[in-house]
Amino acid sequence: MGLLDRLLRGRRTPDASEARPLTGEEVLARWRYLLGTAPPEALSAAHTDGLGALGETARAEVLHRLRAALSALEAGAVVPSDAAVLMRAAARAERRAPGFFERALATDARGRQALGGLAAAVVVTSSAAPFLRGFEPGLGEEALADRRAPDFDVEASEESGAPPAHDDDLGDED
Repeated sequence: MGLLDRLLRGRRTPDASEARPLTGEEVLARWRYLLGTAPPEALSAAHTDGLGALGETARAEVLHRLRAALSALEAGAVVPSDAAVLMRAAARAERRAPGFFERALATDARGRQALGGLAAAVVVTSSAAPFLRGFEPGLGEEALADRRAPDFDVEASEESGAPPAHDDDLGDED
């Protein structure tokens, strides 16, 4: 240990190489925090980046399960095959129905594995970093209520004649 290390002990942030890896539960806690606090645009960006970091098999599994879950939400809707568009639609679905991602992915052991991989890939993205700064382990759901990103009111914008607060990604054909 050098002189500077002794002087600055406790005052510097550890390097990434010094940080211990997160457990599966810690990853999921951070991911759930991100889902509860980040706006849909940031969620879709972080999930698109995380999806790109997954292997081909894991990526295909996540996309397949999200397509199935989105098509179940709106019968007859065309679910996009483009991953970025699919992630935007999934992020909006998460905002409308919190827990959408978990319900869509974690239906069985294979899905829970896909969820864990996606969550781990998402929480390390630069897109997620600004929204994870306020993360505190053990933060309860009721404490997240005041930290949640502002919701958009789809019905109000449609009634006022303004363009809707979302684009119809589910209706786009590829």
